[in-house]
Amino acid sequence: MKKLFLGIFVATFLLSLNLFAENIKDAKFSVNMTCEGCKGKIEKTLKAEKGVVKYNTDLATKTVSVSYDADKTNEDNIKNSIAKLGYTVGNPTELKSTKTDVKSTKSGCSKNCTGSKDKKCND
Repeated sequence: MKKLFLGIFVATFLLSLNLFAENIKDAKFSVNMTCEGCKGKIEKTLKAEKGVVKYNTDLATKTVSVSYDADKTNEDNIKNSIAKLGYTVGNPTELKSTKTDVKSTKSGCSKNCTGSKDKKCND
């Protein structure tokens, strides 16, 4: 009888863990960010996005990696939040922009980083 009770207790406990488990998914995007200011704006937006649990912005590769709770948000919502800042968002292989490409697109950068002396901008 004790074994049956213990078995039922353990099964109930394990099932309850599944009910509270988050549905975490990962996504990676390319973003035409050009400087530390761009990176900061994107990070601030991701921090405020409901359901985003972890993020990493890589200025060198112009990519954003995001872990998110799929019960609270999705890839399209995250992409749209970044795009609203004025950045082009795509799959990592889609955007291989140079500074010239970024200048010719509508970048969310508040500065013209091409040729800038600003320490935050990549020359």
